Amino acid sequence: MRPFRFGLSIGGSSGRDDFVATVHKAEASGFEVISSADHIGRRLAVLPMLTAAAEISSLRISPMVMANDYRHPVVLAKDTATIDVLSGGRFELGIGTGWIEEQYNAAGIGYDPPRVRVDRFEEAIAVIKGCWSDEPFSFVGEHYQLDRVTCPRPIQRPHPPLLIAGAGRRMLRLAGREGDIVGIAPLTSGMAGFAEFGVAIATSGDRIDAQLEWISETAGARFDEIEVSVMAHHVEVTPDIDEAVAKLAAETSTRHEQVRDSPHTLIGPVESLVETLQGNRERYGISYVVFLGDDLEAIRPVVEQLAGS
Repeated sequence: MRPFRFGLSIGGSSGRDDFVATVHKAEASGFEVISSADHIGRRLAVLPMLTAAAEISSLRISPMVMANDYRHPVVLAKDTATIDVLSGGRFELGIGTGWIEEQYNAAGIGYDPPRVRVDRFEEAIAVIKGCWSDEPFSFVGEHYQLDRVTCPRPIQRPHPPLLIAGAGRRMLRLAGREGDIVGIAPLTSGMAGFAEFGVAIATSGDRIDAQLEWISETAGARFDEIEVSVMAHHVEVTPDIDEAVAKLAAETSTRHEQVRDSPHTLIGPVESLVETLQGNRERYGISYVVFLGDDLEAIRPVVEQLAGS
């Protein structure tokens, strides 16, 4: 059974002192990865911030996740290879299609239908991996055309770990074929599953089973080598589980059992949360859990018990 890893996703909107303190506290508490989401707005830029986190700690760093449509994959391949070199081989690339229409519109980026964004994303993965290789790389696709492009060579070989996040069948089949880590997103689509946007976070056990099956369809014999990850969008350390579940179910218009069973929610006292994470690893193989920065203090006792076990 794969040992637990824990990541902390930081917002990047506070000053340097708070940023440094949070990174050091996460490292001291047993977290292995510092991450940040890729949004257009006042948040600090993801890659420079993660590079700074690697400079002041021994943690691994990983965006959760880069939006493919926000930058050309050759540029992303070059930037991330550079970070892998400068961090001494501690970079993991988390990447998805991009999904927040309001941010696309604000930046004047065309918001294509899901099929087109996934088509472009699939080509981008081929481009990034090709750029990370040792030889000049050419590519001719519908969305990207390259002619013997070269990039810095990452330290990690054959390339830095690639985390692909998704919820639907096509994305998870792609993740099973191309990813080293698969981030399973919640049940609903669009903006759902992201607590910072005030939307639903519940996913049924049957849905997780189906998502794992989609991954395995293309992963084949290497399925057991893939690290399965989720983000804990709601954490509440409380002895009154029933009351907390009922409140969250009402706020998100989901059933109580969906809130209880979802690996994206953790509600209960510390020992109950430890057992829940162990149970999710046993049933679903989920060993890599990423928490939001605001939950650091609440979840520390759980991480301290389980990290590396």
